[in-house]
Amino acid sequence: MSVIFIDLDDTLINTSERHYTVYKDILESFGVSTYLSKEEFWRLKRDGRKTVDLVPPSIPRDVFQSEWIEKIEDRCYLNLDKIIDGCHRVLSQLTEQGHKIVLVTLRQRKDNLFWELNKLGLTNYFDEIIVGSTLHLKTKVPLIKRYLDMSILSSSIIVGDSEIDILTGKQLGIVTIAVMYGVRSLRFLKKYIPDFYLDHLSKLPKIISRIDIDSAYDSVR
Repeated sequence: MSVIFIDLDDTLINTSERHYTVYKDILESFGVSTYLSKEEFWRLKRDGRKTVDLVPPSIPRDVFQSEWIEKIEDRCYLNLDKIIDGCHRVLSQLTEQGHKIVLVTLRQRKDNLFWELNKLGLTNYFDEIIVGSTLHLKTKVPLIKRYLDMSILSSSIIVGDSEIDILTGKQLGIVTIAVMYGVRSLRFLKKYIPDFYLDHLSKLPKIISRIDIDSAYDSVR
């Protein structure tokens, strides 16, 4: 069985409403009344643009960034997140199949993260929860490296919706599964050459079963 390192935001939960609302609220607080629609905002994000790049020149980038950090993990905005359809069922299946599930996420407010996980009924599915700072890490390598040892390296999988997750897996030499329904588009993710693509969370157990079969076959050849 595998150790599955899985991302949270836009892999297990949908954060699109939260991110757009914080973007809009910050702009409105500075008197900006004309801004991107939610559809255009997410089209640009899925093509790889950072939120700070979508801010009008009248607002200094560092000022927007400071406001963003203050608001994005506030509980009033976290309440806008929705669990992705089938999430509980998929995590239950993976647990029943004997996999170890390790949540690896980048958040600033650990207290609010655990509050949200409890609110959504997700906490008990994870064997471990590893949290790193969004401000200090560009990949999740340091987080996972502390957890990994050579005995589980070959049976590890990372699942996530961004280039951060894929680059982490590539650097560690573990199997990468790129989520296509999250913050990045298929066209964008292809540049990073993940091992597998996931177009719906419900298909994750099947992909992992296939990886396990292939790994078992390779080990006896």
